Amino acid sequence: MGREIEADRDLLLTASEAQFNRWRHEAEKLRMFPAFALLGTRDGQITAAEGALDTQVSGNTYGIRIVLDNYPYSLPRIFPKGWTPNPATPHRFTDGSLCIMRTSQWRTHFTIALAVAKTAIWLGKYEIWRRNGHVWPGLQQRH
Repeated sequence: MGREIEADRDLLLTASEAQFNRWRHEAEKLRMFPAFALLGTRDGQITAAEGALDTQVSGNTYGIRIVLDNYPYSLPRIFPKGWTPNPATPHRFTDGSLCIMRTSQWRTHFTIALAVAKTAIWLGKYEIWRRNGHVWPGLQQRH
């Protein structure tokens, strides 16, 4: 079992926000990342979020697609968009998505904005990993 994820309150939903008008509150919180947008189907169902993140390590910009299968009950799947990670990159799931936390650590009051923030951290560590001889920096958890 993984440890509980700590997050800035601005990246979480209250019980009321999670229950009533969730998508309005999700969109509001996602504005912290203006390059990201929610995407949906013709019937109005939100199915993904897409955007780009710049890293402070090297200033690279990475496209990201966040797939929202069974959201908010399951961890969103984070995929590179328009770039391919080094094949030896750790902290990825078998489907190629980025591991920003264990699936068991996801909670329904977490937001897409939190997933974006965690992805930004992953990208910073990825760039350091590429530069330092493939040693993943910082704390890690087993998969």
